[in-house]
Amino acid sequence: MKQKLLVIGAGIGQIPIIEKAKKRGLYVICVTIPGDWPAAALADEMWYLDIYDREAIVERAKREGITAVISDQNDLMVPTVAYVAERLGLPGNRFEQVWTFCNKNRFRAFCETCGVPVPKHTAIDDPDFDFALFDAPLPWIVKPADSQSSKGVQKIDSIEQARPALIAALAQSKTKTAILEQFFTGKEVPVEGYVADGEYYPLMIGDRLDFELNGLMIPAQGKYPSVAPQEIQEKIYDYERKLAHALGASFAITHSEYLYNEQGEICIVESALRGGGVYISSHQIPLATGIDVNDLLLRQALGEPVDVKAEMAKRKDAAVAYVCFCLREGVIVKVEGMDKLKAMPFVKGVYLGGVKVGEISRRVTEKGMRYGPILVAGKDREDLQKHIDDIEQTLHVFIEKDGAMQEGIIWQ
Repeated sequence: MKQKLLVIGAGIGQIPIIEKAKKRGLYVICVTIPGDWPAAALADEMWYLDIYDREAIVERAKREGITAVISDQNDLMVPTVAYVAERLGLPGNRFEQVWTFCNKNRFRAFCETCGVPVPKHTAIDDPDFDFALFDAPLPWIVKPADSQSSKGVQKIDSIEQARPALIAALAQSKTKTAILEQFFTGKEVPVEGYVADGEYYPLMIGDRLDFELNGLMIPAQGKYPSVAPQEIQEKIYDYERKLAHALGASFAITHSEYLYNEQGEICIVESALRGGGVYISSHQIPLATGIDVNDLLLRQALGEPVDVKAEMAKRKDAAVAYVCFCLREGVIVKVEGMDKLKAMPFVKGVYLGGVKVGEISRRVTEKGMRYGPILVAGKDREDLQKHIDDIEQTLHVFIEKDGAMQEGIIWQ
């Protein structure tokens, strides 16, 4: 009989791992709520269960004889993966380990015990919180304690903005808890790695460029490798090792984000025991390093013997980037350059669903409303930037609003 792989979620981020499983001849089951999910067509079977109804998933997994459980590129799925693995005795991480990384307040406390710098912060579960109690200068950031995709995340520049921002953050939290923290001004670097038996294996550090749009900070581009000073990168990797050793996870792709400033100060923004979205783990890490971390993840989830250290020794170094954009509000009336974009030899993937004539572009309220990614490869950062410039000069999307037509793309 075929081995049965349970994939938590059926969104676009699960497609690469499902494709690998199918090539290995595995029987793939996806569990999610009813809906038009991108990965559903690839699965052999669908279970329409809420991913938060973990007991129901465990009971059905027991009956069906599940061999392994997995997910990638989505924070919301990872706790359920760990819960099912732990309850069924399958390879994986413990639920408490994963939840430490999925709850922002809990994660901040964990970082402090590990000696990893974090901004001044406080947990809030009361919409009537007295902001005078938070002894940190503005600006601040407020976030739901347990959401993703920048939902409910807002920068607070004045005390008048604080209450509405807090209420919005609490509304996006399943635990009805938020985190308020001091805004750290600096350059942001995404950090990709792999953990096996508590040992951290660094893969790549990049530089992130954000949109600041409608009060939101939304990732626009990620470029690897980073141009951050080498001593900054070494410190960040040291912090990642501290977190990995203290947590002791069995195996996981890791994606973290840090900020650093000109004074050499560093603070961690967040970290996750899953690959980065926008195909960072499935496409960009292999392009940049030659290491297929999705394959490592799948093999370890199946309980296969894997010499992770030997796999990491095969690495190469190249430059990669993802490029996303937002659109102005209105109706898409013309798209130019799409075919030329896809034919560019340095473009390794174009994921622009919804960029079609007749589609409506709405006001951006969360990260999930950006368009992309476009995946780009180059010999080095200089070569990479030339390619990104070519992309921005090639693709044009025209928007009509109130009878006027204009270029709709906001690149950064």
